[in-house]
Amino acid sequence: VVLKTLIKYYDKDILKNISAPLTLKPEKMIFFYDNGIQDMTWFRSLKKCFKHTMPNVIMEHISLDILDMVEIYTKTKKALEENEDCAMEFTGGSELMLIAGFKAGAGKGIPLYYTDLVKGVILDLAENKPIANTAKIKLEHFMDARGACLMGHSHKEPLEERYEDILNMCDVLFDNINNWKTTSNFIQIVSARFSTQEMRIKSRIQAIQKNGKKVTPDKKILYAFQKFGFIRDLKITQENVSFCFSSPMDKQYVINYGIWLELFVYIHAKRSEAFDDVWLGALIDWNAYDASRMAGNEIDVVISDQSMPVFISCKLRSADTAAVNELMIEKKRIGGWFSKGILVAFGRDKQEKTATYLRAKEFGIEILDAKDILSARFEQILVKTIKEHDLISLKWKKV
Repeated sequence: VVLKTLIKYYDKDILKNISAPLTLKPEKMIFFYDNGIQDMTWFRSLKKCFKHTMPNVIMEHISLDILDMVEIYTKTKKALEENEDCAMEFTGGSELMLIAGFKAGAGKGIPLYYTDLVKGVILDLAENKPIANTAKIKLEHFMDARGACLMGHSHKEPLEERYEDILNMCDVLFDNINNWKTTSNFIQIVSARFSTQEMRIKSRIQAIQKNGKKVTPDKKILYAFQKFGFIRDLKITQENVSFCFSSPMDKQYVINYGIWLELFVYIHAKRSEAFDDVWLGALIDWNAYDASRMAGNEIDVVISDQSMPVFISCKLRSADTAAVNELMIEKKRIGGWFSKGILVAFGRDKQEKTATYLRAKEFGIEILDAKDILSARFEQILVKTIKEHDLISLKWKKV
């Protein structure tokens, strides 16, 4: 489909605004929007998103009263008469916009389209048949359209050659989760005594926590860290322990208790090759235009699946209501309706159908628990959960 002008009605759901333009690539875009919108950065954000693949696109935005059908019809008809080779696309906008717009478009006999975002196709409304599969949208472009920006990553994404070492280490830690908790406490207490650049750690075998309790590292876990290359020169006696971190990145991993679940999910998502984009520890500034560079949120793993953002929160403990609520807000705030939320937590919530699990289901958030994490089939479970997460069935739920 080659067209010069695409006319759309602006919507608060980002995917509704960008899917058709990024697929059809018109020379010119006209957005009609509710005159209640005062913040024009929404349109700057859209243009920034389009510029990646349509560097020369012309974009106009025209305000109207979304409750005045006569105004909607008149302004739409005028735009159709003043621009050549027009088509209209009806994903987004208010009910009256769609009625008045359809009347104007049908009256002019121009192509009228609708995008089924869940199935990923653009339909010709006159013939009710697909004309194109929607373009794959990268996470970066989605963030641009949202007016947000990726400020960086809280953790460095591991190199592919380290995947196996990390997954082997995850097996050891997840099988000895309580010992990992105490070992992690020990490493954090001891590391805090040295400068952040210091790679060598030396300490008594017992460290004292703030609450006065003594913690001792688990030898099996320390030997595993050495075996899989995260530390070296490990020496353990009855009274002392010493070792070197293999690199600053390995130090970041070894010191951090919860990062192993994030790495575990990230690596399995990457290795599955089932997704368009996978980010680890994304630091997102919600407002790229407010002159302050501030990360409003860190999202453990973000995936793009068929252009739809998937937000994954990883907790190396049981799920709780706070974690569900936090993920729900992130999902709604960036992704809107057309996004998915997965909580991967090291409890028994899914098996035992806990109150937290039921609350998550009610909100349309999937939970994977310890049984899934420890399964040899975790990769397939993760892919299946994301691919089969059913937005249609959530449509009439009280979310």
